[in-house]
Amino acid sequence: MEQHDHFAVVHYGTDPKELTRTAKSHLRLNRTHTETIFRVRVDGLTPQTTYYYTVTSTGADGQSDGVESPVSHFTTPAPGERIINYPQPK
Repeated sequence: MEQHDHFAVVHYGTDPKELTRTAKSHLRLNRTHTETIFRVRVDGLTPQTTYYYTVTSTGADGQSDGVESPVSHFTTPAPGERIINYPQPK
């Protein structure tokens, strides 16, 4: 089983044309699998705010793998509210 160290990287911001903030998380990429689930913790978000984001991955050397998701978005809940249902991976 071939595995490579990589980082899942989220580029995000409140303007879809300016995704200047980043968050990343270590992952072990298994190239024999057809899909990879990325999990990245994003801290310090403002309540009741729409954020736009795209997801990519880099090698351990910081070089992009050359694949990036389309820009998507989500809205954070109000203080005290909780988001319970997001689409789950297949």
